[in-house]
Amino acid sequence: MPYPIDADGTVHLGDHRVPIPDSISPEARAYLASNPWGDAPVPDEPVPMWTLRDAMAPAFEGLNQHAQALYPVEIQEETINGVRCHRIQAADASQRIPGKALLNMHGGGFVVGSGALVEAIPVASMTGITVIAVDYRLAPEHPYPAALDDIIAVYRHCLEEFGGGNIGLFGSSAGGFLSGQAVIRLQQVEQLPLPACVGMYSAGGNLFDFGDTRNIFTLSGFYGQPSLPLGHELSEVGAYLGGADPHDPILSPETADLSQFPPSLLASGTRDALLSAASNFHRALRRAGRASEILVYDAMPHSHWYALELPETREFFAFQADFYRQHLGE
Repeated sequence: MPYPIDADGTVHLGDHRVPIPDSISPEARAYLASNPWGDAPVPDEPVPMWTLRDAMAPAFEGLNQHAQALYPVEIQEETINGVRCHRIQAADASQRIPGKALLNMHGGGFVVGSGALVEAIPVASMTGITVIAVDYRLAPEHPYPAALDDIIAVYRHCLEEFGGGNIGLFGSSAGGFLSGQAVIRLQQVEQLPLPACVGMYSAGGNLFDFGDTRNIFTLSGFYGQPSLPLGHELSEVGAYLGGADPHDPILSPETADLSQFPPSLLASGTRDALLSAASNFHRALRRAGRASEILVYDAMPHSHWYALELPETREFFAFQADFYRQHLGE
């Protein structure tokens, strides 16, 4: 069950009340005060997220349309090395940066989110860099390594089209984890040129321990359902693993050799259950001597940038755009 939220946005964690701070925008205050389930009934017990795909699909499409209204782009669906993708480019052709690409891996707990472009659209519009959104296969029908196989297949094509050093990876939640995993697989298994930069948002570097904030609370800005322990039969991460060892360095890059990891940008919020996971991976990258930045938004929940109307969201996409242009710009 989601944690109770008062009309003013105060969250109840047991007997403790957590008010909304004054440090955030009025729009964010209203967002936090809203019911994450909207008008939908709140389940009495956890339900498998993958059974909600059809119910959630209209919400993802609505987010796509909202993003496209705010950030003008051209979208073309295509199949790349057998994988369904969407190629997204700035509507104004004069603003496009040729010869560069960003691969976006959508969120959705590894089990939902097909066709979600809410992250890809703003980035393509703001940067002028071509964004290829990878519609990777979903668990539990297609457990590990299916999603990574799809990402690597698309990446191989992009190496041919754009060349080494001209590609970045980014994603939120499951898409953020997949971005980091793809780097280690490219390094350890494929031995292909690594991406020029990586964005991992509301995500971390291992699948076996999400850290303290996961243990304290889980607040979701969209699903309102606490994430489940890895061994739970309804765990999305468990469905993705499909019996694979979560300590495998590809699945948990935090345990891998990070000495070649590309420049990275991480982001989270103080009401994001994966704040600890993001922070821990950031520190691991810094210990390995890698260039890594992390943005932590006060009071923001998991992947708050799906709420496109927030000033905090506009700021975050602007920070992303600066990061990508720095590493992929002309």
